[in-house]
Amino acid sequence: MFKLLIRSLKDAIHPKIIFYSFVPMILSALILWGVFSAFEDTLKDYIISFASYIPFIPEEWIANITESFVGIFIFYQFWMMLALILVGVISDQVVEFVNNRYYHIEKNGFGSMVGSIVVALKSTALYMILFIITSPLLFVPILNFIVQIMLWMVMLKAPMYYDSCAFYLSKEEFNAIKTKHKMELKFVTFVSSLLFLIPFLGVLLYIVQLIMFTHFSLSKVRK
Repeated sequence: MFKLLIRSLKDAIHPKIIFYSFVPMILSALILWGVFSAFEDTLKDYIISFASYIPFIPEEWIANITESFVGIFIFYQFWMMLALILVGVISDQVVEFVNNRYYHIEKNGFGSMVGSIVVALKSTALYMILFIITSPLLFVPILNFIVQIMLWMVMLKAPMYYDSCAFYLSKEEFNAIKTKHKMELKFVTFVSSLLFLIPFLGVLLYIVQLIMFTHFSLSKVRK
């Protein structure tokens, strides 16, 4: 896994990949900045109202953290979700770069850009639902760390795996690798999720995560 991460980081510093890394990050940030600016007061009131149901937390403290940490944290969550969807638009180019550099597998899969976006939308919707349900736990030290990592794994696994190999594999091969190497796939997802712990830079590392999944998936085809 360490070698996989190092190789992915080396690929990620290629000028072409650096460009692809900034596209989803900048676009999603601009979109969210506009949305949050337009609905700032409404979002703030909603967060305070929701957090007020959490026991043992003074209302004044809730108001203070809403304007600072919670507001930034919520923005970061939406930034990641939107960036994941936008990555689906350019994922084919990133995977093609890795394939041409290492694996040279014929591009004859079942995947499509529409399929990539649909899978990402489903995962982000599930993530959002689970995030809302488990949000009170985010105020519990240590447990909040574990819950957040698990939520990120839910958000990442399906779209990253789809983007990494659906354009090159048949549905049978796609499902076979996912089943046969289930635990390895979960571990790759776990390591990828840890990258989000790097404040804000985690969004920029979406492409590194995609490259990691691509190396994992296409190397299984070569074997």
